[in-house]
Amino acid sequence: MNNKARRTGFSVLLALLLLLGLWAVFRMVPPAGGPPDGERQAAPAPVLPLTEYWRTQAEAAEKAGHAEAAANYRARLEARDALLASGASAPPEIPEAADADLRLYLRTARSAAPDPGLPAKFEPVSGTYLGMLGADSRVRYDITKVEQVYGRRHALYLSYVGWRKLQTDTNTYFPKRTADRVRALDGALQIGWEPRYGLQDVLDDEYVRRFAREAKESGIPIFLRYASEMNGAWVPWHGDPALYVEKFRLIHDIMEEEAPNVAMVWSPNFSPAEGIDAYYPGDEYVDWVGFSLYSTPVTNGQEDLKDNVIEAFAPLYAEYSHKPIMISEGAVAHSVISTGRSYYEWAEEQLGYMYTYLPVMFPQVKAITYFNFSRAQAGRSNMDFVYDLGENPYTDGGYRRLAASPRFLGRIDTAADPVDFAYKLHEEAPLPEGRQTVSVYAKLPDGSAPFAAALYHGEERLGISFELPWEMEVELPAGAAEQPLRIVVYDKNGKPAALRTLPAGKG
Repeated sequence: MNNKARRTGFSVLLALLLLLGLWAVFRMVPPAGGPPDGERQAAPAPVLPLTEYWRTQAEAAEKAGHAEAAANYRARLEARDALLASGASAPPEIPEAADADLRLYLRTARSAAPDPGLPAKFEPVSGTYLGMLGADSRVRYDITKVEQVYGRRHALYLSYVGWRKLQTDTNTYFPKRTADRVRALDGALQIGWEPRYGLQDVLDDEYVRRFAREAKESGIPIFLRYASEMNGAWVPWHGDPALYVEKFRLIHDIMEEEAPNVAMVWSPNFSPAEGIDAYYPGDEYVDWVGFSLYSTPVTNGQEDLKDNVIEAFAPLYAEYSHKPIMISEGAVAHSVISTGRSYYEWAEEQLGYMYTYLPVMFPQVKAITYFNFSRAQAGRSNMDFVYDLGENPYTDGGYRRLAASPRFLGRIDTAADPVDFAYKLHEEAPLPEGRQTVSVYAKLPDGSAPFAAALYHGEERLGISFELPWEMEVELPAGAAEQPLRIVVYDKNGKPAALRTLPAGKG
């Protein structure tokens, strides 16, 4: 080969290497606008009408040997038919419900698009990323099965990494094998990175630097939930807020230098809420705020079915909603191992609160990761609660139905904007005349969700809904302010359970 040919070949080789290098950089840092236009959010599968869903669930429950659940679904169909047959009659004559929580929300246009300079790393314009820990009895940590089992692509997958633990199969500190699977699914990885030897062992050393470099090499979006639940005495990094802040900032700075594809997630537990803010590292060090948020039927050894995630979460949201928020671990327990008791229907209601009201009432909730933990895994981990969606005949189909909402996102996309409206609490003015969409928040005195919610204007029933978040389209005639609005909710037998009057001319 002559010198000219050698030089030409060398130039071509250099050009190829340069292109490969540029491609690697492109893969490591997802583009600000999200995936290319042809790879935007896939439309979720059509949702069955509610009555058809109940019928198919009754059949599935019967085939699976859940006779009680099958009968319950059929009873819902009968109760719905009876309520609809009653027509738009006058509201029932029952006392005002002083101890029930009934609120009316009005759908309005979103006030303004967010400032394009403000979104955090990987934050969508609107909508909520779906996430999951696949430790249930069907997925069994094989995240490639999540979409098949639950009927929807998920954007986030949760994994835990022990401090200074070497992944022997890949000879990395970073969970490379899991990241490779996530990359094949075009997803993102949420990592619970836990300094199990305490904060004094968190240093700017080769372990942390190598972890960061390996995170960058993964080429996928990483949500790094470093030292989470720091407000709980059950973790060894609890108890010294000043040192915690120092170490969180250290990890942030190293990731900023080494791994631009890492978003830092500061993630306390929802309880105890006192003293959380002392652990906050500061806005410039936090990309996302996360919370562990659980509903369990037993608290401190006592059955407690009166609270829900909305009440626990509201004050936390008020404090930290200047950041995008993820429910970094969220779940509803349906069975208690120590007592052998199950709370299947209660869990169905609580799951509905989590996946309807959280994103509706708190639009800065931009991700929810379900902690899908099986009975077998709970037993091996000395845990008393079962969270596995598939081990409850109500939440199995219920989650699939909730996740099918177009509000939920199955891909990381900063340009995603599926929700062009907001819900505003209706409390100070009459509803506008004409066609409106409203939602009712309802919680009965015993903590349960009602079977149905209706809205009356004077003596006329404007609408009725049989599914959380009890949305309905209503038509208000001219002069609507002259008569009161009444919210009426019904129990599972179709009987009036609570009523609230919104006075004419007021909210």
